[in-house]
Amino acid sequence: MPRSDAAQELRRRAEKIALEKDARKAAQQPANPAAPTAESLQHAIHELEVHQIELEIQNEEMRRIQEDLETSRARYFDLYDLAPAGYFTLSGDGLILEANLTLAKLLGVERGDLAGRPFSRFVFPEDQDINYLELRKVLDTGQPREWEMRLNRTPGPFRASVEAARALYADGTFACRVVVSDISERIRLREELLSAHRRNTVVLESISDGVNTFDRLWRCTYVNPAGAKMFGRAAAELLGKTVWELWPQATDLTFGKAFRSNAAEKNPVQVEAFYSELLRGWFEVRYYPSTEGFSLFFTDITQRRRVEEARQETVRVLESAVKEKTVLLQEVHHRVKNNLAVISALLSMKADATGSEEAKAALETSQSRVQSMALIHEHLYGSSSLDHINFSDYARELVGWLSATFFDESGERISIEMDVDQIEIGIERAVPCALILNELLTNAFKYAFPGERRGRIQVGLHECAPGQLELSVEDDGIGLPAGFLAEQNRRSLGLKIVGILTKQLEGALEQQVCAGSRIVLRFPRVMSETRG
Repeated sequence: MPRSDAAQELRRRAEKIALEKDARKAAQQPANPAAPTAESLQHAIHELEVHQIELEIQNEEMRRIQEDLETSRARYFDLYDLAPAGYFTLSGDGLILEANLTLAKLLGVERGDLAGRPFSRFVFPEDQDINYLELRKVLDTGQPREWEMRLNRTPGPFRASVEAARALYADGTFACRVVVSDISERIRLREELLSAHRRNTVVLESISDGVNTFDRLWRCTYVNPAGAKMFGRAAAELLGKTVWELWPQATDLTFGKAFRSNAAEKNPVQVEAFYSELLRGWFEVRYYPSTEGFSLFFTDITQRRRVEEARQETVRVLESAVKEKTVLLQEVHHRVKNNLAVISALLSMKADATGSEEAKAALETSQSRVQSMALIHEHLYGSSSLDHINFSDYARELVGWLSATFFDESGERISIEMDVDQIEIGIERAVPCALILNELLTNAFKYAFPGERRGRIQVGLHECAPGQLELSVEDDGIGLPAGFLAEQNRRSLGLKIVGILTKQLEGALEQQVCAGSRIVLRFPRVMSETRG
């Protein structure tokens, strides 16, 4: 409000407070009609009280104004001196009139050393012309300007962004309000991004996969040379076109259906399919969504598919050939088994017909050997594998057959114990092993329990060491003389056969001491390469 109005308002407030004080005093003092009252004296006292109250009100107003000034000064310090950018005022002659603390820190000098100094002294020599021309445009046109240049600072210059605007003083002179920001880090990050972009571009331009990027409106924003070649058009012709304009046939293709079903949820899509019209081959198409749109990658897998189809055809041919050979081998095993069965039957018939006990025993022994080989081919014929058999199953069947052959009631007089693990061995090991087992069991059945002697035969098969098998035949019969298996004592044909087959298996035969007899055969599970 105007000064006169403020004074009148102050006077009214003081008069009101003074009258209230006079009233309180009059109420507190008893009346003294005998004392004379000087009207002039009362008026003077009243005026003094009014002036005193006026002074008190003015002091209170000044204290409040002082507090507001201090608050404003603190705000000014925070907003101006501690701002993240350097602020300063530049005269028309290019002298720094005032500057904040941030500018002093940016230039590496004391704040007091800035006032009155030419700003050009802090400008990098090669950028002096840029600074002069830009400031001149601001002062001449009154339009704000923004530019980048280098400013000097110990230990070296830095990149700065400068913004300037013209200011008009009351005396009609012009000045510039200038803002300076250190953009060295921003420049470094920008250069790193540009470098990374160039490297990525080099990679994308050199790969054989087609790469297309699209914005949020599905318009093509980038295509590499391989992608343009796949579409059969120049890269410039593809930019700005939507994916459906570039590839209208994809709407009803496998990729188009997968793309539409996953695009809304921003899920990646990968589809392998044959695209005959546009791409003219087998392609793996991958869709990757992003915040800026999406990317399509095309990989030509035509040659790979051809190789895969050729491989599958080769596999089919080989499987067919293996199947035919499997059938043939099964038929061979079946016929061998039948032929051996015929031989076994003939030997049995001949044994029954002969009158010589010695000849009959020899024929029955030969029949047993033939039957042991026939069982091998029977197992191979019924097995899914034609090159190995489960020898534990075979041993059980051979023991059962021999037991039934030598003793009609063997279950009552001679008990059989099987301690065999589930072990599979190859056919080249199975036949000699079967013949040895047949000879050892035959010997036990024929000689271990003379007359009506009762007893037990135990057959064992284990892996005694890695890659080493142990086949044992043990009985509690009358036993064998010491050195029975020595080579010089092998007079019978059966023992000679066992010795020959043991060498064939690269094994070792051992006679161990027990209540009856125990013969142990140890041999490698797989034939050595020198013999194989």
